[in-house]
Amino acid sequence: MAIPGISRSISQDDLIRLLKVARVWLDSPPGQMLMDSERELMRTQLQRCFGQHLVQYGLSPDLLDVGRSVLRNHWQLDLLADRSAIPVEETQWPFAPQSLDVVVLHHGLDFCLSPRSVLREASQSVRAGGHLLIFGFNPWSSWGMNHIAGRGWFSEAGFVRPSRLVDWLELLGFAVEKRIDGCYRPPLASQRWLDRLEGLEDFGRRHQLSNGGFYFLMARRQVLGVTPKRERGRVFPALTLPPLVAGSRRAHKRNDK
Repeated sequence: MAIPGISRSISQDDLIRLLKVARVWLDSPPGQMLMDSERELMRTQLQRCFGQHLVQYGLSPDLLDVGRSVLRNHWQLDLLADRSAIPVEETQWPFAPQSLDVVVLHHGLDFCLSPRSVLREASQSVRAGGHLLIFGFNPWSSWGMNHIAGRGWFSEAGFVRPSRLVDWLELLGFAVEKRIDGCYRPPLASQRWLDRLEGLEDFGRRHQLSNGGFYFLMARRQVLGVTPKRERGRVFPALTLPPLVAGSRRAHKRNDK
């Protein structure tokens, strides 16, 4: 799948086009395989989180099963001003510090201009004892080979190394409690071949291999010494966001890749 007009150093407009192409790909056989695996993982791991307020940011707006969630309030942040999501810049979230119980980055670090800046913005919103749930594409997998080979949108997605991400989280005061990998089959376009290779999923999960197409990290914000005071009042201190469209965004360049 070619992405016309996208270069190796992408701007904000390039990022919007990349995100749109990747969301169309989610309807393909490998895209459905990815979403089915990540939804199931999300259903089981979200049961371990407590609180009332959850925010999701990233690739798919349809990751969460809101009706079965243990958290009462949900918000969806998005770079695109459509559907029921709140349109935001990736480093300008409209939440008070330490006001959220759970933040889900669904490949949010793979589709951004600065992964470290997005992670910092997300971490600031999480209360002490709250969780960051992060899905990322694994560069050390068959999916990462497409990234290295420059095939389609894979070549421009972030593919942040999980070891690097763990280091960033530790600097931000988070401890990684769990890592789970999934999608051990390569992202083949043929559903028939995906079905034939289904045994790779059982083998990878049984042996807890670290070369799945995606990884999931559950990180908890540490409480060191005195528990930081949580902001009282509204979760939204001031929600005065103007409508955002691709043509009006600043032409940032991606860094921290």
